Amino acid sequence: MDCRIWQGSRRIDSVRADDRGLAYGDGLFETVRVVAGRPVLMEWHWARLSAGCQRLGLPDLLFWRDALDDFLAGRGDGIVKLLVTRGGGGRGYLPPFDAEPVFILSWHALPDFPLRNSEEGIAVGLCQLELAVQPALAGIKHLNRLEQVLLRRELVAQPGCAEAVVCDSEGRVVEGVFSNLFLVRDGVLITPDLARCGVRGVLRDALLDAAAELGLPAHVGTVSLADCGAADEWFFCNSVYGIWPVRRWGERAWLPGPMTRQCQAMIAAWFHSA
Repeated sequence: MDCRIWQGSRRIDSVRADDRGLAYGDGLFETVRVVAGRPVLMEWHWARLSAGCQRLGLPDLLFWRDALDDFLAGRGDGIVKLLVTRGGGGRGYLPPFDAEPVFILSWHALPDFPLRNSEEGIAVGLCQLELAVQPALAGIKHLNRLEQVLLRRELVAQPGCAEAVVCDSEGRVVEGVFSNLFLVRDGVLITPDLARCGVRGVLRDALLDAAAELGLPAHVGTVSLADCGAADEWFFCNSVYGIWPVRRWGERAWLPGPMTRQCQAMIAAWFHSA
Protein backbone atom coordinates (compact mmCIF):
# COMPACT_ATOMS: atom_id res chain seq x y z
CA MET A 1 0.00 0.00 0.00
CA ASP A 2 1.19 3.50 -0.83
CA CYS A 3 1.07 5.39 2.48
CA ARG A 4 2.87 7.94 4.62
CA ILE A 5 2.80 8.23 8.42
CA TRP A 6 3.54 11.10 10.78
CA GLN A 7 3.79 11.27 14.59
CA GLY A 8 3.16 14.88 15.46
CA SER A 9 4.90 16.57 12.52
CA ARG A 10 7.69 13.97 12.16
CA ARG A 11 7.65 11.31 9.44
CA ILE A 12 7.82 7.79 10.88
CA ASP A 13 7.97 4.34 9.29
CA SER A 14 5.33 2.47 11.29
CA VAL A 15 2.64 2.76 13.94
CA ARG A 16 3.44 1.69 17.51
CA ALA A 17 1.81 -1.45 18.89
CA ASP A 18 0.24 0.59 21.71
CA ASP A 19 -1.36 3.13 19.35
CA ARG A 20 -4.73 4.08 20.79
CA GLY A 21 -6.34 3.90 17.37
CA LEU A 22 -5.54 0.18 17.32
CA ALA A 23 -6.35 -0.44 20.97
CA TYR A 24 -9.55 1.59 21.39
CA GLY A 25 -10.55 3.11 18.06
CA ASP A 26 -9.42 6.44 19.53
CA GLY A 27 -9.28 8.48 16.36
CA LEU A 28 -10.95 9.60 13.16
CA PHE A 29 -10.81 9.04 9.43
CA GLU A 30 -11.93 10.53 6.13
CA THR A 31 -12.30 8.72 2.80
CA VAL A 32 -11.86 11.24 -0.02
CA ARG A 33 -12.60 10.87 -3.73
CA VAL A 34 -9.77 12.25 -5.86
CA VAL A 35 -10.34 13.40 -9.45
CA ALA A 36 -7.23 14.22 -11.51
CA GLY A 37 -5.28 14.79 -8.30
CA ARG A 38 -7.97 17.05 -6.81
CA PRO A 39 -9.69 15.96 -3.58
CA VAL A 40 -13.46 16.28 -4.01
CA LEU A 41 -15.48 18.13 -1.34
CA MET A 42 -12.32 18.67 0.69
CA GLU A 43 -13.74 21.75 2.42
CA TRP A 44 -16.44 19.57 3.98
CA HIS A 45 -13.99 16.76 4.79
CA TRP A 46 -11.71 19.15 6.67
CA ALA A 47 -14.70 20.59 8.52
CA ARG A 48 -15.85 17.15 9.67
CA LEU A 49 -12.32 16.10 10.64
CA SER A 50 -11.87 19.32 12.62
CA ALA A 51 -15.21 18.82 14.35
CA GLY A 52 -14.18 15.26 15.23
CA CYS A 53 -10.83 16.42 16.61
CA GLN A 54 -12.60 18.97 18.79
CA ARG A 55 -15.10 16.35 20.01
CA LEU A 56 -12.36 13.86 20.94
CA GLY A 57 -9.93 16.45 22.29
CA LEU A 58 -7.32 15.92 19.57
CA PRO A 59 -5.16 18.70 18.13
CA ASP A 60 -6.08 19.71 14.57
CA LEU A 61 -2.66 20.25 13.01
CA LEU A 62 -2.44 22.65 10.10
CA PHE A 63 0.48 20.80 8.50
CA TRP A 64 -1.94 17.95 7.65
CA ARG A 65 -3.25 20.09 4.78
CA ASP A 66 0.24 20.62 3.34
CA ALA A 67 1.01 16.93 3.79
CA LEU A 68 -2.12 16.02 1.81
CA ASP A 69 -1.25 18.42 -1.03
CA ASP A 70 2.22 16.93 -1.27
CA PHE A 71 0.86 13.35 -1.16
CA LEU A 72 -1.57 14.02 -4.02
CA ALA A 73 0.93 15.77 -6.29
CA GLY A 74 1.08 14.03 -9.67
CA ARG A 75 -1.74 11.59 -8.95
CA GLY A 76 -4.82 10.92 -11.07
CA ASP A 77 -8.16 9.40 -10.03
CA GLY A 78 -8.52 7.35 -6.89
CA ILE A 79 -9.24 7.44 -3.16
CA VAL A 80 -7.11 8.97 -0.44
CA LYS A 81 -7.80 7.92 3.13
CA LEU A 82 -6.86 10.24 5.99
CA LEU A 83 -6.56 8.58 9.39
CA VAL A 84 -5.81 10.31 12.70
CA THR A 85 -5.20 8.52 15.99
CA ARG A 86 -4.36 9.91 19.40
CA GLY A 87 -1.01 8.13 19.20
CA GLY A 88 0.72 5.75 21.61
CA GLY A 89 -0.68 5.51 25.08
CA GLY A 90 0.12 2.27 26.85
CA ARG A 91 -2.64 0.29 28.55
CA GLY A 92 -5.85 1.78 30.00
CA TYR A 93 -8.65 3.97 28.71
CA LEU A 94 -7.32 7.30 30.04
CA PRO A 95 -5.19 8.88 27.32
CA PRO A 96 -1.83 10.42 28.26
CA PHE A 97 -1.89 14.19 28.22
CA ASP A 98 1.32 14.38 26.18
CA ALA A 99 0.26 11.96 23.41
CA GLU A 100 1.26 13.07 19.91
CA PRO A 101 -1.35 12.32 17.25
CA VAL A 102 -0.54 9.96 14.40
CA PHE A 103 -1.56 11.03 10.89
CA ILE A 104 -1.72 8.46 8.08
CA LEU A 105 -2.36 9.03 4.37
CA SER A 106 -2.97 6.06 2.08
CA TRP A 107 -3.81 5.76 -1.63
CA HIS A 108 -6.43 3.36 -3.03
CA ALA A 109 -8.02 2.50 -6.36
CA LEU A 110 -11.59 3.60 -7.07
CA PRO A 111 -14.20 0.94 -6.23
CA ASP A 112 -15.76 -0.69 -9.26
CA PHE A 113 -19.40 0.26 -8.74
CA PRO A 114 -21.71 -0.42 -11.71
CA LEU A 115 -22.67 2.69 -13.67
CA ARG A 116 -26.29 1.46 -13.74
CA ASN A 117 -26.51 2.17 -9.99
CA SER A 118 -26.48 5.88 -10.80
CA GLU A 119 -28.41 5.71 -14.05
CA GLU A 120 -31.16 3.17 -13.32
CA GLY A 121 -31.18 3.05 -9.52
CA ILE A 122 -30.64 0.29 -6.99
CA ALA A 123 -32.57 -2.31 -5.04
CA VAL A 124 -32.48 -1.58 -1.31
CA GLY A 125 -32.72 -3.87 1.69
CA LEU A 126 -33.44 -3.35 5.39
CA CYS A 127 -30.89 -4.18 8.08
CA GLN A 128 -31.96 -5.83 11.32
CA LEU A 129 -28.98 -4.56 13.30
CA GLU A 130 -29.81 -1.20 14.87
CA LEU A 131 -27.43 1.66 15.61
CA ALA A 132 -26.84 2.54 19.23
CA VAL A 133 -27.92 6.06 20.21
CA GLN A 134 -24.89 8.05 21.37
CA PRO A 135 -25.12 11.82 20.76
CA ALA A 136 -21.54 12.39 21.98
CA LEU A 137 -20.22 10.52 18.93
CA ALA A 138 -23.00 11.31 16.46
CA GLY A 139 -22.04 12.87 13.15
CA ILE A 140 -18.26 12.42 13.30
CA LYS A 141 -16.39 9.66 11.48
CA HIS A 142 -14.61 8.04 14.42
CA LEU A 143 -12.67 4.79 14.21
CA ASN A 144 -15.22 2.74 16.18
CA ARG A 145 -16.87 1.18 13.12
CA LEU A 146 -17.82 -2.29 14.37
CA GLU A 147 -21.50 -1.52 13.82
CA GLN A 148 -20.75 -0.80 10.16
CA VAL A 149 -18.64 -3.97 9.87
CA LEU A 150 -21.61 -6.04 11.05
CA LEU A 151 -24.03 -4.07 8.86
CA ARG A 152 -21.84 -4.59 5.79
CA ARG A 153 -21.87 -8.34 6.41
CA GLU A 154 -25.64 -8.19 6.75
CA LEU A 155 -25.96 -6.29 3.47
CA VAL A 156 -23.91 -8.89 1.60
CA ALA A 157 -26.44 -11.50 2.74
CA GLN A 158 -29.25 -9.61 0.93
CA PRO A 159 -28.78 -10.67 -2.72
CA GLY A 160 -29.26 -7.97 -5.31
CA CYS A 161 -29.30 -5.10 -2.81
CA ALA A 162 -26.64 -2.43 -3.27
CA GLU A 163 -27.56 -0.59 -0.05
CA ALA A 164 -29.87 -1.03 2.93
CA VAL A 165 -31.83 1.16 5.31
CA VAL A 166 -30.39 1.33 8.83
CA CYS A 167 -32.44 2.39 11.86
CA ASP A 168 -31.45 3.29 15.40
CA SER A 169 -32.44 1.38 18.53
CA GLU A 170 -35.64 3.45 18.77
CA GLY A 171 -36.79 2.60 15.25
CA ARG A 172 -35.92 5.86 13.49
CA VAL A 173 -34.33 5.71 10.04
CA VAL A 174 -30.76 7.00 10.25
CA GLU A 175 -28.79 6.22 7.09
CA GLY A 176 -27.58 3.44 4.80
CA VAL A 177 -24.82 0.98 5.55
CA PHE A 178 -22.22 3.25 3.91
CA SER A 179 -24.32 6.17 2.66
CA ASN A 180 -26.72 8.87 3.73
CA LEU A 181 -30.25 8.97 2.38
CA PHE A 182 -32.67 11.59 1.12
CA LEU A 183 -36.40 11.28 0.53
CA VAL A 184 -38.46 13.54 -1.70
CA ARG A 185 -42.06 14.21 -0.71
CA ASP A 186 -44.22 16.90 -2.36
CA GLY A 187 -41.11 18.56 -3.80
CA VAL A 188 -39.25 18.75 -0.47
CA LEU A 189 -35.86 17.09 0.16
CA ILE A 190 -35.94 15.25 3.48
CA THR A 191 -32.98 13.66 5.26
CA PRO A 192 -32.73 12.11 8.74
CA ASP A 193 -31.52 14.17 11.69
CA LEU A 194 -28.16 12.75 12.80
CA ALA A 195 -27.92 14.39 16.22
CA ARG A 196 -28.32 11.06 18.03
CA CYS A 197 -26.25 8.68 15.90
CA GLY A 198 -25.01 8.14 12.35
CA VAL A 199 -22.39 9.84 10.19
CA ARG A 200 -22.82 13.31 8.71
CA GLY A 201 -21.64 12.49 5.23
CA VAL A 202 -19.86 15.30 3.41
CA LEU A 203 -21.98 14.90 0.28
CA ARG A 204 -25.12 15.06 2.43
CA ASP A 205 -23.94 18.36 3.95
CA ALA A 206 -22.80 19.73 0.58
CA LEU A 207 -26.21 18.90 -0.93
CA LEU A 208 -28.00 20.65 1.92
CA ASP A 209 -25.76 23.71 1.48
CA ALA A 210 -26.38 23.75 -2.29
CA ALA A 211 -30.13 23.36 -1.80
CA ALA A 212 -30.14 26.36 0.54
CA GLU A 213 -28.23 28.46 -1.99
CA LEU A 214 -30.62 27.51 -4.79
CA GLY A 215 -33.73 27.97 -2.69
CA LEU A 216 -34.73 24.30 -2.91
CA PRO A 217 -36.94 23.27 0.02
CA ALA A 218 -35.12 20.87 2.35
CA HIS A 219 -35.90 19.48 5.79
CA VAL A 220 -33.76 17.67 8.35
CA GLY A 221 -35.85 15.71 10.83
CA THR A 222 -37.20 12.39 12.01
CA VAL A 223 -37.71 9.81 9.25
CA SER A 224 -39.63 6.54 9.67
CA LEU A 225 -39.76 3.38 7.60
CA ALA A 226 -43.29 4.39 6.61
CA ASP A 227 -41.89 7.69 5.28
CA CYS A 228 -39.49 5.75 3.03
CA GLY A 229 -42.29 3.66 1.63
CA ALA A 230 -44.46 6.74 0.99
CA ALA A 231 -41.71 8.82 -0.65
CA ASP A 232 -42.26 10.15 -4.16
CA GLU A 233 -38.59 9.41 -4.82
CA TRP A 234 -35.50 8.78 -2.73
CA PHE A 235 -31.80 8.24 -3.10
CA PHE A 236 -28.62 7.34 -1.27
CA CYS A 237 -25.52 9.52 -1.47
CA ASN A 238 -21.86 9.04 -0.71
CA SER A 239 -18.83 11.21 -1.46
CA VAL A 240 -17.12 8.35 -3.32
CA TYR A 241 -19.87 7.18 -5.67
CA GLY A 242 -22.19 10.22 -5.80
CA ILE A 243 -25.96 9.55 -5.89
CA TRP A 244 -27.81 6.26 -6.35
CA PRO A 245 -31.58 6.53 -6.89
CA VAL A 246 -33.74 3.91 -5.20
CA ARG A 247 -35.41 1.65 -7.75
CA ARG A 248 -36.91 -1.02 -5.52
CA TRP A 249 -37.51 -1.52 -1.80
CA GLY A 250 -39.59 -4.50 -0.73
CA GLU A 251 -42.66 -4.71 -2.94
CA ARG A 252 -42.55 -1.08 -4.06
CA ALA A 253 -40.77 0.26 -7.15
CA TRP A 254 -39.74 3.76 -8.18
CA LEU A 255 -38.22 5.47 -11.19
CA PRO A 256 -35.45 8.03 -10.65
CA GLY A 257 -37.44 11.22 -10.11
CA PRO A 258 -36.87 14.83 -11.19
CA MET A 259 -35.46 16.00 -7.84
CA THR A 260 -33.02 13.10 -7.79
CA ARG A 261 -31.90 13.93 -11.33
CA GLN A 262 -31.55 17.59 -10.38
CA CYS A 263 -29.31 16.66 -7.45
CA GLN A 264 -27.23 14.40 -9.69
CA ALA A 265 -26.80 17.23 -12.17
CA MET A 266 -25.94 19.62 -9.35
CA ILE A 267 -23.04 17.49 -8.09
CA ALA A 268 -21.76 16.39 -11.51
CA ALA A 269 -19.24 19.24 -11.75
CA TRP A 270 -17.83 18.34 -8.33
CA PHE A 271 -16.84 14.87 -9.56
CA HIS A 272 -15.34 15.96 -12.90
CA SER A 273 -11.81 17.12 -13.55
CA ALA A 274 -11.35 20.85 -14.11
